[in-house]
Amino acid sequence: MGWKESGKITVTGRAAALPGLLLAAVCCFPPDAAGARVHPDAGSTAAAFLKLGAGARAAALAGAFTGVPGDPFAIYWNPAGLAYSGPERSLGFFHNEYFQGLGQEFLAYSAPARRGVLGLGLNYFYAGSGLERRSGLNEGDPVNPISPPEGEFGAYDLALSGGYARRLKDGYSAGAAVKLIRQSIDDETGYSAALDLGLLREFAWRGGDYTAGLAVLNLGPGIKFSERRYGLPLVFKAGLSRRLDESGALLSVEADQPVDNYLSLAAGVEYPLTSRLALRTGYRYRLHGNELGAWSGFSAGAGVAFERLTFDYAFTPFGVLGNSHRFSINLRFGEAAAARPAAARSAPPEGYRNFDFSVAARPLTLSARGIRYEIKAASPDCGLSSLTFKTLLRGEAGAELQVAEGSPSGELLAGFPDGALPLKVWRPGALPGSVQGDIGFEFRLPKAVVGAGSVVFMYRAGDRWVEAPTTPLEAGQDDYLFSASAPFSGHYAAALRP
Repeated sequence: MGWKESGKITVTGRAAALPGLLLAAVCCFPPDAAGARVHPDAGSTAAAFLKLGAGARAAALAGAFTGVPGDPFAIYWNPAGLAYSGPERSLGFFHNEYFQGLGQEFLAYSAPARRGVLGLGLNYFYAGSGLERRSGLNEGDPVNPISPPEGEFGAYDLALSGGYARRLKDGYSAGAAVKLIRQSIDDETGYSAALDLGLLREFAWRGGDYTAGLAVLNLGPGIKFSERRYGLPLVFKAGLSRRLDESGALLSVEADQPVDNYLSLAAGVEYPLTSRLALRTGYRYRLHGNELGAWSGFSAGAGVAFERLTFDYAFTPFGVLGNSHRFSINLRFGEAAAARPAAARSAPPEGYRNFDFSVAARPLTLSARGIRYEIKAASPDCGLSSLTFKTLLRGEAGAELQVAEGSPSGELLAGFPDGALPLKVWRPGALPGSVQGDIGFEFRLPKAVVGAGSVVFMYRAGDRWVEAPTTPLEAGQDDYLFSASAPFSGHYAAALRP
């Protein structure tokens, strides 16, 4: 750290990159450095406040959040997550009661836009009051090397973000955010701009529903203080999350590689005790040891969700420096997408007949993304007698949905496996919400049609048909009953193998 002889603080050396002397001490000279290896580039980047995170939910999961979609503070973690914010507008506020009088505020806003979602973020970090400003003029005095105080030393940082995200094909979502950054240390000020890029993909694997995320944060030219430019805290992130169907619990893991530190690995668990109350915990480990001791990687918290309002809290210990308490609140407002009314029915395609299915919806969990339902739709008349699936909705589930039943013809006959005889094709109407995971089906076929053949259930994927697991159930007097499981598709079919 350098000091100017004129009696004015000079922001030179590695401390120039950090918002305040306390944060510099944490990042450059950790109290537990004897037990953890210090990265050779530690403290070499500016705007360290960009590393602190945003949102108490994410903090309670130890920041394992790059692969978690739809959070109000997605503009900080992975801008692609904005695409899952839903049809409503959202306003979130986050307060970080950091250690040693440091503090952080973050304001997040998202709103639907043309074919996507717009997001705004305001990140403000400040040093506590009472820091004395000393010029360092007496450092060479062997008798009295301590300079007298010259008022208070101030430091604050600010970043304004604007982002956009949209959903693409095959479960992909992409997003980007531009940040304008200002960093002030005493009477020195620096400015910069940065770019965040993110990608998410939802997919099913071995019966589970996953979301994978990639993000590159803080791409930019750095901040110039005095005569020297300092790089931004560029970081590469990869995350994966899974929502468990049985309990509704969320599991999340992540790997982060910053340019000024070693690789860190994080894992978090969110468990809903009720449809409104969730408990969370997580742990982050940095290769070669956590700088502030093993416990500094631990985090825990809880969240309460109402229909349009959520409250979250997170606790993180920082060893001898103290503890961090983080709070966030999020409000959704505006018109939610209404479920399609029963009267809004389309005419069936030629050769098909529409069937009305009654809907029974069971709420599972309530979160910032909406209400997660298990929906069972049934019809006593259609050959496809029932559909069971989980979906995410902003409002209530509708009372009915439609399925068109017909015989395969034309282009639908293409792609059938050799030797398979198509019997029936079903085309579900618009299913409510965002369907999660596979759909469970039950369907009936007349005994006279099945005969001694083997029945298979298929779904249309592009220009081909894919077989799905099919299980025979109890047979009726005239029909055989089967169950099957398949991903969401525009067409399903029952076929017969001799």
